[in-house]
Amino acid sequence: MNLKLETIYLYIVKDAILIAFKSDHSSRRFRLFLISILLLIFFSGQAQESKKVKDSLRTLEILKDALNSAVQNSTSSNSSSMDMEIDGLIMDETITKVGKDFYDMFYSGWSAPKNAKNYTITIKEMVLPGLATQVTVLVNDTKVFERKVQPRYDILEEMSGYALQQTGRYLTNYEKMKSQLDGDDQSGSGIF
Repeated sequence: MNLKLETIYLYIVKDAILIAFKSDHSSRRFRLFLISILLLIFFSGQAQESKKVKDSLRTLEILKDALNSAVQNSTSSNSSSMDMEIDGLIMDETITKVGKDFYDMFYSGWSAPKNAKNYTITIKEMVLPGLATQVTVLVNDTKVFERKVQPRYDILEEMSGYALQQTGRYLTNYEKMKSQLDGDDQSGSGIF
């Protein structure tokens, strides 16, 4: 290994270790990025033993630039922006045609409140004796709506509209309460 390749390699490994173990970013995506950089460095280190020293040098320079940009991005962004979550997922856990029709009506009528984030809506169904089924709407595993519905289109339409209102109201109130709890008057040092 020539001297220039060794210094670039040591520089990249030192920065990667510093970021991985001394920063507050512990998200899975960031760690996978660092592991992939270290693997690329390892394989490029093996490639330099062959006749492609220029390619290895170019690869290490690209990795050095990528690591420098990752360091700048990690220091400038919040740790919450590193988290990845799918917002507004509506899951169907219904069993019968009545439940599926309710889900379809709910899904077609759903529009999320403006500031709603980090939520998953689950629509569950429980079959009851007779012609009725019980439909439950959960937001992040919190029961928001639960009613017995009959297999009549007009009743299903009315209940899905009511479920849409309840769910939208819950998400709006949840975001308001969350912003109030995160406000300056609620945070403090804990000393009386």
